[in-house]
Amino acid sequence: MIDLSRKKFDGEMKLTATRAPTQETIKELRHELGLVKNIVDYWKGKSNKRAFGKIKNENISIEKWSEIYSHHGWIEISEYHCFYNPKSVSIENETITALPSIEGNSDNEQSGTWASYELDNSYSAFFKVWNKYYQKWEFRLNKLEKERFDMRRVSQTQTTRIEEALFVLLGLSPSVQGTTGFENFSLSERLFETDSVEYQDYQGNKLLVNSNLYSNDDYGHLEWYLKQKDEYVLIERLATRGQPSDFSDRLSSIKFNEWAYKNHYLEDRVPRIRNSADSPFGEGFAFKLFSSLLETGYIKGTFDYTWELADGMSWASLHYLASELVKRNLIQTTSPFEDIEKYIHYGSTYPLKDQALVTSPDVLSHTNDDKIFLQECDLIDSALINLEPEKAIGN
Repeated sequence: MIDLSRKKFDGEMKLTATRAPTQETIKELRHELGLVKNIVDYWKGKSNKRAFGKIKNENISIEKWSEIYSHHGWIEISEYHCFYNPKSVSIENETITALPSIEGNSDNEQSGTWASYELDNSYSAFFKVWNKYYQKWEFRLNKLEKERFDMRRVSQTQTTRIEEALFVLLGLSPSVQGTTGFENFSLSERLFETDSVEYQDYQGNKLLVNSNLYSNDDYGHLEWYLKQKDEYVLIERLATRGQPSDFSDRLSSIKFNEWAYKNHYLEDRVPRIRNSADSPFGEGFAFKLFSSLLETGYIKGTFDYTWELADGMSWASLHYLASELVKRNLIQTTSPFEDIEKYIHYGSTYPLKDQALVTSPDVLSHTNDDKIFLQECDLIDSALINLEPEKAIGN
């Protein structure tokens, strides 16, 4: 049983995650993404093998497609946009006979029996949409793994979206929603939906094939997985008071924060005293660095406590700060990332030295994330310029 009696919620609290489930959540989602990759590879294989491997991933005109199959001795049934292999099938006087063949006798396109133009083209289309879906979520998971946990979307608004609340409970930062890769993010989004493709076999039977990208109750695979999490069920019950018919995609932020706090998903962010005896920059330089960073608005807090990044600042920019301290010869150290953590709180389980800005693979120009990151770097540059004349020396 969860003991609620010792937890008292105050709406003015600066809330943060009580534990670091981020890595476990990312691990689970990466496993599910691996299942998506298997489907991508399936459609890629189907696409590459069509027309004897002569088409690969691109689409092709029906004239060129027909030429390939004719060249290999297959027989065309033009009214069905279809070819059949005479080594596997004999059609005489409308009598269809399956023949023994090293290519197989099964009456389907995979055994080398027959091929449809529309079906062959669908393989390429389905591979492309599944691959785009995979790349989208691969980018998202990379971003979520490195994102600093930021509660402002939930703590500074009157209402909270279900997706934002879910991210909080899973240890993922709700602040990513609305940024590159998460534009208008919703569990019910269908960004890569395709129509079913109708085709005919060599007997004229009308058939349908679909990518099945949204076959899990009309959800994509990762979105469906997130909806199955216990945390989603809890949020849904909180939002509806147990009445599914009243379900909304929003709930009261105060109500959610109070519930999450009482149930140990959130805790008050309490400043921690910094160990001044373990000060690799030296306390004199540390004070100058603290004052400059505080003045530019990059950090907040007091000097004697572990400094906190200001709201909206990223772990990627903290990586930049540590790098710049060494590059500008302001400190002498072989471990700048470990050293900076002795002054500024770093709450991620992802190594700071590996933090870097994630760029979406389908965005060639600067993204909004790039601009935000550059703004943070400008604040750091302004703070460090003021320190350069005295060139501090590390211990």
